Amino acid sequence: MSDVYKFLIYRKKSNETESRYEKFEVPYRKGMTILEALFYIQDHFDSSLAFRYSCRGAICGSCGLTVDKAPQLACRTQVSSVKTSKKPVKLPEFNFGDHIGWNEGDEILIEPLPNMEIIQDLIVDMEPFWKFYKEVEPYFAREWKDTTPESHQSSEAAKSIENLVYCILCGLCWACPVNAEKKYYLGPSALAKGYRFIADNRLSEEHRQEIKQKVWDEDGVPACEQFFVCNRVCPKGVKPGTAIKQIRDKWSKDE
Repeated sequence: MSDVYKFLIYRKKSNETESRYEKFEVPYRKGMTILEALFYIQDHFDSSLAFRYSCRGAICGSCGLTVDKAPQLACRTQVSSVKTSKKPVKLPEFNFGDHIGWNEGDEILIEPLPNMEIIQDLIVDMEPFWKFYKEVEPYFAREWKDTTPESHQSSEAAKSIENLVYCILCGLCWACPVNAEKKYYLGPSALAKGYRFIADNRLSEEHRQEIKQKVWDEDGVPACEQFFVCNRVCPKGVKPGTAIKQIRDKWSKDE
């Protein structure tokens, strides 16, 4: 195994209109992740390299980016396995700019998340993602000091929505081709969160109907074209596309 890994990284400053790609060589150490490699580059070559991170444990979802044309979490992706691990199949082609001379077999390509406005380098504007998430109102809304059975849920009911609870709102699912084409599409994550609460027996019926109306908006469930790219890139196995399909199958717009 090589002691040095080569990286080709997307660069664009906030005041620049044109992007570029820069090459770096990082000495490898056992267990190194893409996030750790970015820290090395920032510490030893260019302190201005911009990227997001927080927990470093694949829980917060902050460090999402595109590695060799596949959306991934930087803190979870091992440098040594980038070229050998199985990639999600049938992904759209993500074009961020010209990167002439990328040696796919020898260089690890690092780019931002797709279908979002780029603020600087690997940092994208997540505001539309959060805006649509908030519009769905994926939370409980009960009166203060509410009484049971609102606060109780059987193990069977909990298990039926368990995988949806694992969503860490990383934004990788915005790799969906619909997000690329439709600016106001709510997106897989927001719609999956909508299903997670619609299907929760603890939700008030009034709030359930409110969420149903929101997810059935023309920019919600009807806009999904069932590419299921979101299922393939989700790092937590949430399968947002399946949740959207379940909304279609279980509840009509006016039910």
